[in-house]
Amino acid sequence: MVNNYINNNKLFLIRKHNFSNCSLNKQVGLYKEINCHYHHTHCISCLQRSMQEFSRNSQTPVCHKSLCDYELSRYDISLIPLERRISDRLLKLVKGQQRPFCSRCRFYIDLNQCEDFDEHVESCDDLIPCEYCQLPYPFKQLENHARACQHDATSDYEKLTNFILTKTKYPFTKEQIRHFIEQQSKNGQLNLDPWSIIDALAIFGSTFPYEMPKRDCDVCMESRPYDDIYVFDCSDNHKICYSCYYDSCKSKMNNGEILTCALCTNPLRDGELNQLRISNEELRIIRDYQIKKTFDAYSSRTRGIIKCPNQNCPWIAEAADPNERFRVTCPICNKEFCSLCNQQYHYRTTCEQLPQITQRWFFWCQTERARYLTMRAQQDAAYATQLTDYNRKSNDNENRNRDLRRRYDELMNDEKYKADNCRLCPSCKRVVQRLEGCDSMICGQDAHGGNVQSGCGAKFNWAQAQNYTAAATPQPKQTILDLPKPENPVVHHNGVKCDHCQNDLVGIRFDCVHCPSLTFCEKCEQQATLDHSRENQLLAQQQHVFKLIMVPQEEANQL
Repeated sequence: MVNNYINNNKLFLIRKHNFSNCSLNKQVGLYKEINCHYHHTHCISCLQRSMQEFSRNSQTPVCHKSLCDYELSRYDISLIPLERRISDRLLKLVKGQQRPFCSRCRFYIDLNQCEDFDEHVESCDDLIPCEYCQLPYPFKQLENHARACQHDATSDYEKLTNFILTKTKYPFTKEQIRHFIEQQSKNGQLNLDPWSIIDALAIFGSTFPYEMPKRDCDVCMESRPYDDIYVFDCSDNHKICYSCYYDSCKSKMNNGEILTCALCTNPLRDGELNQLRISNEELRIIRDYQIKKTFDAYSSRTRGIIKCPNQNCPWIAEAADPNERFRVTCPICNKEFCSLCNQQYHYRTTCEQLPQITQRWFFWCQTERARYLTMRAQQDAAYATQLTDYNRKSNDNENRNRDLRRRYDELMNDEKYKADNCRLCPSCKRVVQRLEGCDSMICGQDAHGGNVQSGCGAKFNWAQAQNYTAAATPQPKQTILDLPKPENPVVHHNGVKCDHCQNDLVGIRFDCVHCPSLTFCEKCEQQATLDHSRENQLLAQQQHVFKLIMVPQEEANQL
């Protein structure tokens, strides 16, 4: 199929042909200008025959094989109407690096990421700025991007650099783009929007306009561009080139040593190993090696560690502070969990509070929402409408409650098992279990080595440890006794707005404990939490739990 650039790009109606005496020479015809120094023009027919010859002979395509040695770029090839098989073959022969320009989004397109430029142009729609990073994204991608961007700790400056990386006229490294922005901004010559930066960089063609700063590698002592230097996360921030970094890892692996900084004993973590400039397969081998060596090392020590709770995942890492609660994302299986209790990570809520909050949310969804709306509807007609809507969506609520029932049953079984079989580490209060043997315990592992789990590494005596008390226990009636009564004044949560209706929050406040910030009012809660539940299902995530806050003092007391 011939591509459709003949109508979309720079074709000219002219009467003179630069190179050949073809039959079209004496009549008006379609011509194409090549972006060489002389801006030579070719009739389309001759240009197509010339490209076919280059393809057939596996030669680098040029403007004219005998009169102009300008090498065509991938951008030039994309503008010539050719059969797909010819175009694909020529693109592999091209040595030039110029990227094609999309007139709709006004970015240059990296054909290594988008193989079909026609398809990109056809699907390219209006760009809308993300509310978090302010960078423009197609409408179809915006929702998924915004959801990820909201929780991305990367700085806005770094997000801008990453965004521009694949959209410049010629490919440059991330460090070059960062350095260009710094230099241009320092001179007051640049607006910090992606189009201004890309246009300013395009003026200089394929040659980067600034000399990149260099420094000596701390190992081989050779002067290297900053782009080729890795800075380790050790106390001395040792700086070595990537070649020496890789050689150091291979040498330590050959000697059976744990992988550390090339110049000190600081052990390497996944984030540092991921910076190695090697194939994915080599990186997998190195990471698997480090996991095993880390496991072996901590099995014989009393150091605090964090282990992925996924039983099929071997990831393990040192805990800088084994008593600190923070969100962990396993770099191997991507499971997110709490560093202390290994459960789905929870914000603004301690590990001890989570079972009770889960139980209250389950009761609310099972029976209490309907009971509360019924009581309110007798006093306020607005709640009668809400109650009708709730009853109309009974099937959706039952589906959601089915998932919650499974989570609640698992919670009750888990709490009962821990109360019957487990105790608390005196140091970090983690739940520990003695499977067999004597009373000598080490938090996070067997006292005699092996079976490494998350723990602080403290030694203690099992008989002297505090028994675990279930934080939530089954109740004969699934009720919430402290629900506000209809005759009481409605509570105002000053300074807090509902994320659904954007109004000041009054009544019961619903906070998602598994999201950094998500709050609904009691009038929006039914539909908004149902939508949130569907999002979790689409992402194959465990259902989120909402904390019911009756009065503002409850939130202050639980922080």
